[in-house]
Amino acid sequence: MRTTTSRAASLALSLIAFAVALPLLGACQTAPDAATASRSLLPADAAPGTYWQGDRSQAFERAYVVARTPQEWTELWSRVGEPAPADLPGDRMAVGVFLGPRDTAGYGVAIDTVRQEGSDIIVGYHERVPGPAQAVAQMQTSPYAVRLLPKAPGATKFQREK
Repeated sequence: MRTTTSRAASLALSLIAFAVALPLLGACQTAPDAATASRSLLPADAAPGTYWQGDRSQAFERAYVVARTPQEWTELWSRVGEPAPADLPGDRMAVGVFLGPRDTAGYGVAIDTVRQEGSDIIVGYHERVPGPAQAVAQMQTSPYAVRLLPKAPGATKFQREK
């Protein structure tokens, strides 16, 4: 009987210690600091002259492009196959997604999100693919999307979203 009482007392003490320690463990958690928090680099709506997309570029392969300098901006637009619509503003950078050649129409790409996570810039994009029953023109396309953003340092990573 004494052993059973000792076990019960020991279990009760363990439960009390756990109940006291649990809130203390929660207090040890910290909120993410500004260096690791994620923040969007896109405005609520795209202003005219900040976003371009189409289904006919000169890109001969899938490519992810970042332009921070006037020369990179010019090279980005040479992939599109058009002259740059304007000079790259000094406080801006551009990102571009090029899908490369497709045998039919109906394909597309859009840049949906751009966020800064720590020192990285994450570009979220999605691809549009024609469905099996969708009627599409039998013509070669090469979809692209280009977006201007506030200039930000860091490595740029592209992430396909569904």
